[in-house]
Amino acid sequence: MSYKIILFTDSLGAGGAQRQLCGLAVMLKNLGYDTKVLTYQESDFYKSILDENRIRSIVVGDNCGPIQRIQSIRKFIKKENPQWVIAYQETPSLIAALIKLTRVKFKLIVSERNTTQQITFRDKVRFFLYRYANVIVPNSYSQENFLASRYGWMKKKLRTITNFVDLNKFSFTSHIRNEIPLIVIAASIWPPKNTLGFINAIRFLAQKDVQFKVKWYGYSAAYDDYFQQAILKIAEYGLNQYIELLPKTKKIQDEYQQADFFCLPSFYEGVPNVIAEAMATGRPILCSNVCDNPRYVVEGVNGYLFDPYNPEDMADKILKGLSISDHEYSQMCQESRRRAEEMLSMDIFINKYVEIIEG
Repeated sequence: MSYKIILFTDSLGAGGAQRQLCGLAVMLKNLGYDTKVLTYQESDFYKSILDENRIRSIVVGDNCGPIQRIQSIRKFIKKENPQWVIAYQETPSLIAALIKLTRVKFKLIVSERNTTQQITFRDKVRFFLYRYANVIVPNSYSQENFLASRYGWMKKKLRTITNFVDLNKFSFTSHIRNEIPLIVIAASIWPPKNTLGFINAIRFLAQKDVQFKVKWYGYSAAYDDYFQQAILKIAEYGLNQYIELLPKTKKIQDEYQQADFFCLPSFYEGVPNVIAEAMATGRPILCSNVCDNPRYVVEGVNGYLFDPYNPEDMADKILKGLSISDHEYSQMCQESRRRAEEMLSMDIFINKYVEIIEG
């Protein structure tokens, strides 16, 4: 049976969830499913992926108020009459569950793309509405454990599916380290990613006269105030020669290949696409010891883990990475790739979704 499936998210903007959803759409289409992507905000950062694979993307309810937007989305889904709707991100998952509550017939997968830090009123509403979902798919075991421990009724619906990485696009490349080590970060420059805390760590390293360069790809106009704080702090500490804040890029794989290390200093995560991609490229990882990160990064094996709330610990672990021998570095590169192949392949990802869809 060729199921009709609608993949639903907020936009096709430059986010990790959108990247995973577009990849899922392509995989499902290649398996013969009738696949469409539905959003409610205009943005085309990843639209080219869908266009190249002849997957229709539809924007419904843009520039509408919340009630009219939900009504427009409900009308579209009812008209399309899909067997399955797969919703990514919090608000689309909430909307899809609410629409199903109104007796529109479809099976629903909601996807948790982050690890909840505290349960807000909005979270309580969303988790209540998840009673109308058929399957709840966290992308991290941390979130699965969080939900199962607080909502016993969810246990039978939870099915963790971690993110995938395209192992061909993000191919392993042998690498001779730069004379001045290059650390690349790819993450939005906003508070959860801990840019200001990372700058404090860079200050500690600079005071020790450590030679290195950081390129952080992640500027977004939506968080310009925080970006300006970061720029001022870099200037105040005299760190312009050490760290550069740059716009997001569609060619991040080129930056991984030029880098010596990949770093992610965030306070919390789901399964970060960027860690998966950097591992697939064969780069050692320097990242926060939070959520599922320790599943992918093993201390001293393919990188180092640090406390994101402690800039001195962050600086210490970065220095450990920069100080390893060429032989140790080569081993870490190979281990990153091996772990990506073992844990984050596209086959593992799509097979789990097919098991759910086919029932």
